Amino acid sequence: MASNTMLTLLFLAAVLGVYYLAPRRARWGILLAASMIFYMSATPWMLFLVGASSCWSWYAGKKIEEAQTLQKKRGWLRGSILPLLGVLFLFKYFNFFAGGIASLLALAGFETDPLVLRLMLPMGLSYYTFKLISYAADIYQGKLKAETHLGYYLTYTLFFPQIMSGPIERPGSFLSQLRGGPGFDSDLGAEGIQRILLGLFKKMVIANRLSGYVDTVFADPGNYPGLAAALAAFLYSCQLYCDFSGYSDIAIGMGNLLGIRSRKNFDCPYFARNIHEFWGRWHISLSSWLKDYVYIPLGGSRVSPLRRNLNLLATFLASGLWHGDNWTFLAWGGIHGIWNMCSRREEREPGVLRKTWQTFLTFLGVTAAWIFFRAESLGAAVSFIRHAVLDFSLSYGDIQNSILPFTGDNTCAAYFLTACLFLLLLFLYEWGQTYGKGVLRRGEGPYGKGFSLSALWLALMAGSVLLFGVFGVSGFLYAQF
Repeated sequence: MASNTMLTLLFLAAVLGVYYLAPRRARWGILLAASMIFYMSATPWMLFLVGASSCWSWYAGKKIEEAQTLQKKRGWLRGSILPLLGVLFLFKYFNFFAGGIASLLALAGFETDPLVLRLMLPMGLSYYTFKLISYAADIYQGKLKAETHLGYYLTYTLFFPQIMSGPIERPGSFLSQLRGGPGFDSDLGAEGIQRILLGLFKKMVIANRLSGYVDTVFADPGNYPGLAAALAAFLYSCQLYCDFSGYSDIAIGMGNLLGIRSRKNFDCPYFARNIHEFWGRWHISLSSWLKDYVYIPLGGSRVSPLRRNLNLLATFLASGLWHGDNWTFLAWGGIHGIWNMCSRREEREPGVLRKTWQTFLTFLGVTAAWIFFRAESLGAAVSFIRHAVLDFSLSYGDIQNSILPFTGDNTCAAYFLTACLFLLLLFLYEWGQTYGKGVLRRGEGPYGKGFSLSALWLALMAGSVLLFGVFGVSGFLYAQF
């Protein structure tokens, strides 16, 4: 169920039927039970792991608050965080580091087989670990009071719309809404339905439609023209964005229907004019988490320019490592870290032509970096880029052979044109959201109050999902991270 979008929405409908029949003060219990069932549908025994981690984090949070000295507070903070990081390391990074150590030993002349643990990665491990860490850190910094109700805290950790791929919700906002007893809000519910529809359009109509082409070309780029490799890189940028932002829209919309308001996770990132702005718009919950709990504790920008740059690089390397146990993710994080170090913010608003050129170059750079994110190895990424650049051609034969991977037969041209049409629709929608008026009533505040699609966009997106949605592709790309 956790890997199937439509089953998840049916599950939500069943939960809503019970949820609003219960008294407001008891609704947290319905949410907790539903979240436990949802989690067990994917990895049943892992519920004990997330439950144990949450209980320990909850207990340690109380001890941090009760501690009378700074030394004791720090001790309990370490005691809260280190076991969580240990579990994350064991399940996600042990094999990566064991392989690296074996490679270093081999260079020194000691041949040995690396120790490999065959452990199934628990669903949402990276996401709920960061939630638990932020809870302890906020109590330590005095930003948050320790939660006295274990049930509320478990509901925060396991909240089923967000457990699989975020957003990484901060504890203060979520727990305060839960304590008050979430009630039905017609405006919030309407926002939720519209967000879910927007997410389904991105995921089912665009991301799923592009996945076959991207997988085919990335699996064997040398078998296709350089133009196909360049097109696959562009389409992967679109696929990844639509897949992940689509999930975020659906998750936030599901929460809205349950009376829970969440911060937005994406804000038209491909319209960013520079890399700083891009990271203020992409995966906002993760980038803000890394800023608050990695970059600032390292010293942030309150240090020398050299130290600031090292802090930036360390933060982006941590972001790369968070995404996966492969050198390609570290390379991707390093590219963004160095880019942020070298890039300067513009204080003046540029003209239209300069703004367009800056946006194009930023998108081009981000797309090139995504190749490392998608490739199986560093060598494969470099080879892919070399092929896309050196073998690029716009000859008729190369154009024809670059469109063929969409379907592998004579329907490829129609499939290609259909994909282009939906990408154009998304571009116009997000252009209107960024620069236009009337397409979207932009909300005020971090929680996007007043989110509303026009009737035209509602009809276009609903019709596209029903008529052109690709429902055979299940799961979300970011669930694996």
